[in-house]
Amino acid sequence: MGLNIRRFLLGIALIFGASLFGKTIMCEGEDAVIPPITQEIHALHLRHVGAARIYALHLPDSLTDLNLSDNQLILLPQDLIPKQIQRLWLADNRLLSLPENVSAWNHLTYLNLDRNLFSVLPDLSSTRLRWLRLNHNQLTALPPLPNSVERLYLAHNKLTAFPENKPTALRHLTLADNPLTAVPDTLGCGLEALDLSGTHLQTLPKDLNGWRTLRVLNLARCPLSNAEKDRISAFFDPLSTLLIF
Repeated sequence: MGLNIRRFLLGIALIFGASLFGKTIMCEGEDAVIPPITQEIHALHLRHVGAARIYALHLPDSLTDLNLSDNQLILLPQDLIPKQIQRLWLADNRLLSLPENVSAWNHLTYLNLDRNLFSVLPDLSSTRLRWLRLNHNQLTALPPLPNSVERLYLAHNKLTAFPENKPTALRHLTLADNPLTAVPDTLGCGLEALDLSGTHLQTLPKDLNGWRTLRVLNLARCPLSNAEKDRISAFFDPLSTLLIF
């Protein structure tokens, strides 16, 4: 693409709030002009364009990346999300549930549901999720997840417990600001980063041998006694693990 053509397209993007380069469309704002979404488009980012405009879309099966954040969405129609979707952003909406056909999203590797109204979620175990963001929702329990999940973010929910069996690939886990009073003995096993800040934990499991894989353990704002802090500090090698109290 010549320099003059690229500058022309950039100017159009600045005027209309949309950009189209190659196989990506990006639009932001209620006044943005959404160009035709054809089979050649693989990535579509529509932020703050409005729920009515989102619900009127007919999205091609070619889409692999879809960002519908900040659109005041209250539901997702069954046929809105293409089955080939790989990365999906739905943050900053008002969603209470996912479509029943979520099991058909078996190419999905990234899902961002931050800052919605979810209290329950459907079974996600048939997906290929590697990265799942669920911060700032109302979850009291987790759905079945695939073992492929490597990063799981659950800060600011209503979780009082965490499952004994976590995804085998999990390396980064955030449970900050949940009303947890206890965690499984094996929670830290295999993890590299674990955030338990702002929970109600007064102690960690007695046997922490499996937790030696941790490189970061955040326990800030937890009601730990000084004796418990000393026990935890004595267990971890400060050269290998960063402890935050």
